[in-house]
Amino acid sequence: MRLVFAISWLLILAIAMLTPGDKFPEIDAFDFQDKLIHVLSFAILAFLWAGIRFQKKKQGFQKLNMPILLGFVVLPSFAFELGQLFVPNRSFDVFDLIVNQIGVLLGILAYFKTLSIQNRLD
Repeated sequence: MRLVFAISWLLILAIAMLTPGDKFPEIDAFDFQDKLIHVLSFAILAFLWAGIRFQKKKQGFQKLNMPILLGFVVLPSFAFELGQLFVPNRSFDVFDLIVNQIGVLLGILAYFKTLSIQNRLD
């Protein structure tokens, strides 16, 4: 089920990030809201994909599968940002790329924190 959520969120992000900019309503709630959206979007994506694991350690704690995380989180971040070069009213922004990666790191940290809490509760 987690895989379905991870793939769905990846597709939602692809659609949102590759939709022409004039198709979205103009909402300016606060400064840098765009960057916050990027951080949260990629944190959720990384959190979901971090839970897709195929290898187990001897202690029973599952380790992060880095090729999956890179292939389905980090690379799409670059691809979506570069793809915006070809979408009307969208543009490549290096700061978006940076906050995407910050979101990835936060999502991975959140995943490990939830694992830690879950292990303490068990």
